[in-house]
Amino acid sequence: MTPKFFIWTANQGKPNACTWYRITVPFAHLLQTGQASIYEDVGGDPHGSNFAAMYSDINHFWAVGSEDSLHRFRSIRRRGPGHRDGVDLYPPALVYDIDDNADFVHPFNMAFAARGTRAYPDGHLLRPGETLLHLNEKGEEEPLFIDQETREEGTLFDIARNLHQMKVRHAIIREAHGVTVSSPALKSYMENVIGAKSVYVFPNSVSLDHYETIKAVRTDKRVRILWQGGQSHLIDWYPLRNAVKALAEKYPETTWVLYGATWDWIKDVIPPGQLEVHPWTAYEAYKLKRGLLNADINLCPLVDNAFNRCKSAIKWYEGSIFSEATLAARNIVHDEIEDGVTGLLYTTADEFFEKLSLLIEDAGLRARLGAAAHEWVLKNRTPEVTVPGLLAYYQEVRERQKGSMTKPLIKTATMDEIKKLTSVLQR
Repeated sequence: MTPKFFIWTANQGKPNACTWYRITVPFAHLLQTGQASIYEDVGGDPHGSNFAAMYSDINHFWAVGSEDSLHRFRSIRRRGPGHRDGVDLYPPALVYDIDDNADFVHPFNMAFAARGTRAYPDGHLLRPGETLLHLNEKGEEEPLFIDQETREEGTLFDIARNLHQMKVRHAIIREAHGVTVSSPALKSYMENVIGAKSVYVFPNSVSLDHYETIKAVRTDKRVRILWQGGQSHLIDWYPLRNAVKALAEKYPETTWVLYGATWDWIKDVIPPGQLEVHPWTAYEAYKLKRGLLNADINLCPLVDNAFNRCKSAIKWYEGSIFSEATLAARNIVHDEIEDGVTGLLYTTADEFFEKLSLLIEDAGLRARLGAAAHEWVLKNRTPEVTVPGLLAYYQEVRERQKGSMTKPLIKTATMDEIKKLTSVLQR
């Protein structure tokens, strides 16, 4: 039996963690469990995609921000309900989905040239023509981004354009019938700053079935400490550099595993024999590679700033799939971690040193924390647990949208009626 609820979503472009957790995971679960029909637009058939979009209950848009998208939202919202062959037809309800606060992209983030609108550390809005400065290691100010001059990966830094895009994005969010986000902090920002009308927290979710859990054979007793992520996390790591150096010296039997970004200073604080670097892989290979890194300790450093506060604790969820013991920064993102029960939390670099020392020295502690975290994540952050609430929200949004259309239904002519009308006009 075909489910009565129909969802259309766009998933174009290169696969990444965001589209995996916000599109693939929830919609694959809905499809596999027979709770909804899903049309995923991957850019192949525009005619079929447009037809499916217009006849769906929900149009799901992840991280859209163009003027074309705003026009599409407004065009759909202007459509009234129709009626054909005894069936009431309503335009789709529009849901905007995001798992980051794009208004506060940090200058160290690779997306800053294309999206950056604020200067750090104070976070003030940039003005066209302004040069973004930063302090180098000598404490001297030097240009980091120069309006209309700096390029990153071929993208020109253009403050006026980025500010305009932010306004367009906000307009799209306000036009949406519903908004889904990954964290309570991002929900608050959407409601209280941007003015979104209805916001639901759908947490990023993980499934054991999606990961390769075969571990490589260990031929030594070294403790493997893992961090994985991109270049934007320099701000999270750099304050810990002295602690990392001291830990590497104190515990020469450790291996520091970096999967993704690395920096020159890392090689200065961790001896070559203790450093294992894995370049980032295509996301299709991530879930296989992640388990085979065979980590004992999972690190989640995250400084407290406006961008980071709106993140989810996905790195903890992923590490917990493999029962790794996690050491994470103490902040709103990691509120779900119970210190000493499902992980360890730190506030300062000194506390980072102390708690990572505990984890390195105590295999029993690592095992207890990893097992408890694994149990918590399976009980709270799998699609079986999280997706029913998302579907209920979609259904609520759809019913609210249909109920708001109080105008009389526009009767759409049947083919027989069209033929009769045509014959009359031809007389």
